[in-house]
Amino acid sequence: MKKVIKYLGFLLIISAFFRLIPITTALIYGETAEPFILTAAISLILGGILIFLGRNNKNKDETLTLTRGLILVATSFIILPTIGAISFLPVMGYNFINALFESISGFTTTGLTMFSTLTDLPKSLIMWRAETQWMGGIGIVMVFLFFLSHLSNHSHSSLTEVEEEAASGNTLYQIQGFKTKLEPGLKKSIRAIISIYLFYTLLGIILLMISGMPLFNAIGMTFTSISTGGFSVSESIYVNNFQMIVLTLLMLIGAISFFDHNQLFHGKIRKFIFSPEKNVHLLLLAGAIIMGLLLLPNLPVTIFTITSAFTTTGYGVVHIPSLPQLFIFLIIIGMIIGGSAGSTAGGMKVFRIAYLAKAGPWFIKKLSSPKHAIIPFKVWDKVIDISTLLNISIFFFTYLLLIILGTIILLIFGNSLFDAVFQVISAIGTAGLQTMDLAAQSAFSKITLMILMLLGRLEIFPLLVLAGSLIRKR
Repeated sequence: MKKVIKYLGFLLIISAFFRLIPITTALIYGETAEPFILTAAISLILGGILIFLGRNNKNKDETLTLTRGLILVATSFIILPTIGAISFLPVMGYNFINALFESISGFTTTGLTMFSTLTDLPKSLIMWRAETQWMGGIGIVMVFLFFLSHLSNHSHSSLTEVEEEAASGNTLYQIQGFKTKLEPGLKKSIRAIISIYLFYTLLGIILLMISGMPLFNAIGMTFTSISTGGFSVSESIYVNNFQMIVLTLLMLIGAISFFDHNQLFHGKIRKFIFSPEKNVHLLLLAGAIIMGLLLLPNLPVTIFTITSAFTTTGYGVVHIPSLPQLFIFLIIIGMIIGGSAGSTAGGMKVFRIAYLAKAGPWFIKKLSSPKHAIIPFKVWDKVIDISTLLNISIFFFTYLLLIILGTIILLIFGNSLFDAVFQVISAIGTAGLQTMDLAAQSAFSKITLMILMLLGRLEIFPLLVLAGSLIRKR
């Protein structure tokens, strides 16, 4: 486990440097930068201690296994938001539960918030809040892998150590939801992902500024839209149609797989256009928008709200409880489905829904065929291994079970069935749309939603592996 400890230390040190943006913002607007300097110092010191504790040892097994990789990722999504919560304490009356909720909501790109207004918040805190979602969208683990892949060849004295670092990097890469490399080799794939993310971030900032949005708002809104996070940086998410169009496009870009974006960047237009998962997602989105317009004939609001739900961004521009019931149902469906695998979006992901939709007819055909007949399970003209379908089925069942358990808990604490179901689905789908004042909820309800946000962002199993590991040790 020393490699887990060492890598966690590196993640903390990397996270400290992300405080430069809110510190700079504080200096520009004449605000105190102490909360960010403090958390940066804590991250640096704690990171240094962990690296020292996880320094090279004589054990032969230095490769990061899948289980240890899951533990590392799950632990990082607990420790980083916990340290990040310190910055929220002063404006939240030093209520640690509320501060931790806001921080976890940011790092998991959920967007559920304790704040009823942003008017009196420091600009630096608003920027940090947006930046946590930008970090969560790309995944700070991916940033760490970028440095690891570029430095590993120069920091080791033996070929064995280089191979161990490469194997560990591949494990972490897969845990981030990237089952296929974008480019030949891990280093090039990671560089491509980060380059794509930075390109769209810069493009979003430029387009929003052209639309008339101030630089501060343009940066913050790009951070939270490309990451499909949903935190706003002002009371008005957009003030004209051009801004709405740009934000809608950024949400869609965030919900499309980095693999598809990479095809586009390499000029493989045909492959991008005919990408099946992307197209299924867009068809579902288009169908929901058409149905939504029949219920709410307000074109800008309907398009923006449905897109926000189906990309799990969670920008709220309407009072959800006042919407038609069928329109709310469309929002819920969107939050459950989510975007493409290998994107910044949450939810179950489109490919899992497609696999499950194909599984029923395939199973019926298999039952009605002779006993020894070979009936391959195909999705998008590809033969899928039955073990993959089993994994997806287990994920689907666990996902629904968590929704039921979360709903029961919120019902116990006095919430209506509608509010309980909606907020639980919004939390585990990392969507962030909300129907009630979360600051007024009980501490246990907040903790339940925090756990659901973490489970949704980590796609359930890393957190369960961490919990199982702790239970076994105890």
